[in-house]
Amino acid sequence: MRVRRYYRVQMIGVANVKTMLVVNPHAGRQNILRELRKVQRVLAESGREVTVVRTETAEQAARVIRRSFAEQPETLICCGGDGTLSRTVSEVLKAGETLPLGYIPAGSTNDFASSLGLSRVPEKAAKQIVEGAPRLLDAGRIGRRHFVYVASFGAFTRTSYCTDQKRKNTLGHWAYVLEGVKELPEIKSYPVRAETAEGDIYEGNYIFGSLSNSTSFGGLVRLNPEEVDLSDGKLELMLVKAPRNPGEWGRILFSLLNRNFDRELITFVHTSGVKFYCQRPMPWSLDGEFASGSGLMEAEALPRAIQLYC
Repeated sequence: MRVRRYYRVQMIGVANVKTMLVVNPHAGRQNILRELRKVQRVLAESGREVTVVRTETAEQAARVIRRSFAEQPETLICCGGDGTLSRTVSEVLKAGETLPLGYIPAGSTNDFASSLGLSRVPEKAAKQIVEGAPRLLDAGRIGRRHFVYVASFGAFTRTSYCTDQKRKNTLGHWAYVLEGVKELPEIKSYPVRAETAEGDIYEGNYIFGSLSNSTSFGGLVRLNPEEVDLSDGKLELMLVKAPRNPGEWGRILFSLLNRNFDRELITFVHTSGVKFYCQRPMPWSLDGEFASGSGLMEAEALPRAIQLYC
C-alpha cells in the first residue's frame, strides 16, 4: 500500500479541513491517474489538509477506510466507480460513523453519480465537493449487507459483476451492454413471493427483480427521475414477470426503454422494505458486487443514512 501526502497547506482565513482521499486507480479507463493532481489542487486550495491513499484491491480499500476512522478525518472522499462508493458507504455505516462523504466518479458507467448530477470530469467533481454541502441520502440493507443504490436478482444481474475489467476500461458502458446480450439465451425465471412493509404482496415467476435508490443501475436499466426521490425513506421495487411469448417480450422491452411500465408484466412500487421468499437460493448483485442469496432475503431502506457532498 502506498500512502502519499500532498498539499498540506494553511490558507489565510480558512481553517484546514482534515480530508482523506481514497483512490481506486483501476476504476473505469484509469483516467483518474492523469487527473489526480488537479483533484488534489482543488481540494487543497479550498483549505483542506489532504491525505491521498491509492488502493489496489477492494479488500485493501475496506481496510484503509476502517483505519481512517482512527485518524478522525472531517471528510472522507472516495474516487473510483460506484462499487468504490458502495464499499466506502458500507464501511461507514457498519462502523456507525456519520462523517460527510465526497464522491469523485471515475468508473465505467457511474449510474449513481448520474442520479446525483455529479460531473464525470474529476476536477469538476472535486469543485462540486468544495462548493457544495452534504446532502442526506437514503441507503439500503439486505440481510447483513448494505447497498447504496441497487440490490437485484435475475436477468443481467451477473453482468454487473462478471464484466471483465479490461473490457470495461476499453469499452466503458458498452462493455455492460455486450455482456448483457450474451446473457439473453440463458435468462431464467425465479418463483418469488415479495411482501412489502406496507402490506402488499406480489407473487409470480420473475426474470428480474430489484430494490433501488437511483435513476439508473446495472448500466442498462433507467428510471424516470420524477419517480425517484433519493431522500424519501423509500426504495423502488421492480419485478419483471417471465414473458410467455414473443409479444410479451416486446412489451417488456418497450416498457423498459420508454420508462412507462406495463403493469401487467412489470411491478414498480415505492416501499420502505421487502421480504423476498424464494423457492431456491439465487445470486444477487449489490451495487454491482456478487452476493449469495437464501430462501428468505429481508431488505429495508435506511432513511437519510448517508451524508454526501453533491
